[in-house]
Amino acid sequence: MPKKLHIVNGNAFGDKLRASGIDGDILVWRESLCEGPIGIQMSDSVLLSMRAAYMNNRHGIPKEMFKSTTLQQEKALDKPAEDVDEIVLWFEHDLYDQLMLCYLLTRLFALPSPSFKLSLLSINQFPGVEFFHGLGQLNVNQITQLHDKWLPVSEDQLLLACKVWMAYSASEPLFMATLLEEDLSALPFLQKALEANFERYPSMQNGLNTIQQLILEFIGDGEVLVLSLFKKVSQTASQYGLGDLQFWTIVDSIRKCEAPLVHLTGGDKLPSYSEALPPQFEKWRLHRTDMGKLVHTCELDHLYLNGIDDWIGGVHLLGKKDIWRRNSISTGFVKM
Repeated sequence: MPKKLHIVNGNAFGDKLRASGIDGDILVWRESLCEGPIGIQMSDSVLLSMRAAYMNNRHGIPKEMFKSTTLQQEKALDKPAEDVDEIVLWFEHDLYDQLMLCYLLTRLFALPSPSFKLSLLSINQFPGVEFFHGLGQLNVNQITQLHDKWLPVSEDQLLLACKVWMAYSASEPLFMATLLEEDLSALPFLQKALEANFERYPSMQNGLNTIQQLILEFIGDGEVLVLSLFKKVSQTASQYGLGDLQFWTIVDSIRKCEAPLVHLTGGDKLPSYSEALPPQFEKWRLHRTDMGKLVHTCELDHLYLNGIDDWIGGVHLLGKKDIWRRNSISTGFVKM
């Protein structure tokens, strides 16, 4: 009997897909490819150690657990079971998922003489779901309606995915800037996802990326509950696919720095990997500092004040000057 392998993002959706009675095995992909250093071959030992250190520093994920999980996933891609005749990819519209999709398509395309068919189910909405942000929202009955709705992956989609991954893995963002001017319609959600990736770069005006700017804007001159701020930012910038751990680290990037732009009341440490929310976390608040107000209005520059040490794909943003920044007028990049 023909056998399928379904590759999905997230345990919650994987469990529901399994409960729906779908035919085939399920591989849950657990890598966050929109964070940390990226390369063409993600199982490279040097790169893997760098990523493990990054994830441990940012989120508290144990290094050895991260390495073993990554290698286990990569091994599953290298040698799909011989009786698998179709691999189905289930991925959403946001940056988080689209990067993952491009990587997986690139990896599967590179396999020598694959004997399986490659299919894709990628959506950005579902009937009756007012604010769709992910497949994990759907219940088992809704997931059942998606069975056999996937479509064969075309050669154009495979080639585009490879092109995107090459650009994203590059040590400079210039190839990505060129890519944004090309026809990306073979993967219909890719354009907006890559525009969101562009907005992750610091602004020429004040050194903030778009999410940092939104945080300062939504706080305004008062105080904002941390949890409500996360909800508002993640809905406003739904094209990013922000998770809570990612959001906490973005907040900390403008909080735990030389000249803080925001101040936290109620506690001092935002949650890390596998940690429960602190007591009375629902009451924790953020407000802008005087420095934060000046940066928000572009009177001061965050990078000149605080510097940066972060990765966007293969691009390492490090230091206070000569940093790649986005030019919002041309959708290009400049060092300053």
